[in-house]
Amino acid sequence: MIELINLTKKYGGKKVVDGINLKITEGEIVGLLGPNGAGKTTTIRMTAGTLPPTSGQALVNGKDIIEHDEGKKLIGYLPENNPLYENLTVEEFLIFWFEIKELNRENKEETINRISKALDLKDVYYRPIAELSKGFKQRVGLAQALLSDPRILLLDEPTEGLDPNQRREVHQLILGLGKERTVIICSHVLSEITKMCSRVVIINKGKIAADDSVENLTAQTSGRQLLSLIVSGNQVRQEILKIPDVLKVEMGQEDKGKTKLTIEVAGGKDLRLDIFKLAEEKNWELFELSSVKQSLEDVFTQLTLE
Repeated sequence: MIELINLTKKYGGKKVVDGINLKITEGEIVGLLGPNGAGKTTTIRMTAGTLPPTSGQALVNGKDIIEHDEGKKLIGYLPENNPLYENLTVEEFLIFWFEIKELNRENKEETINRISKALDLKDVYYRPIAELSKGFKQRVGLAQALLSDPRILLLDEPTEGLDPNQRREVHQLILGLGKERTVIICSHVLSEITKMCSRVVIINKGKIAADDSVENLTAQTSGRQLLSLIVSGNQVRQEILKIPDVLKVEMGQEDKGKTKLTIEVAGGKDLRLDIFKLAEEKNWELFELSSVKQSLEDVFTQLTLE
């Protein structure tokens, strides 16, 4: 449904987005992660067709988003900072955007009522937007993005500035919307990406540093895997370091003769059987041997640090 081909954007000769290639199929909820200045928002804007690329293409259903208006009609876009006309009421704002999008006027009342009900806006429908809480303002922004019943939602920092309860409400809204649409969420809040997205794309310095499911990304990174070992025995660290593909062995706390070690393995290989056999050969007492699942934050830090 969405395909980015060598997508590049330069400002003053500097590449902010550097040759991104990405395919997103219908029905996916994809998180776009990256540090500040990584190129996330620029990528979202080019995908939405509001910013032309310096080179490359953003395709929607196989057509260039800049050259064909059909693709733009499939997209609902909530920009960063959620620009709103705060002197308008919610009703006036949604009617204004309905007209701007040139939607079917015969369905105007039904469409606006349906979306207002879905986003629970009826209690604030006749209030000026300036009087609303941050959470309700985000709902109004989402309502604007949904007016055309888009097949694709592009959401740039949709929970920025919300308190934990408001974030939870927006999470539930997005998860519900994602059952029927393709959703791309641009964020630097890793915890919410983990909750909402089945796939994560990490951008660093304008390039894709990782693209995989949350489960796969946290299982291993850059071809490395971590194992946790609790054992009692002699020369444990020295012997484990002799195993091929073991990169590092870090000693942890000792407790009643037991030592905890963290073992870093190259190539994503599973060396648990090798370590078990070594423990048996050396007459060590083995209390625990397991893979360590990294957090998305650990993965993000490894991939985006200078």
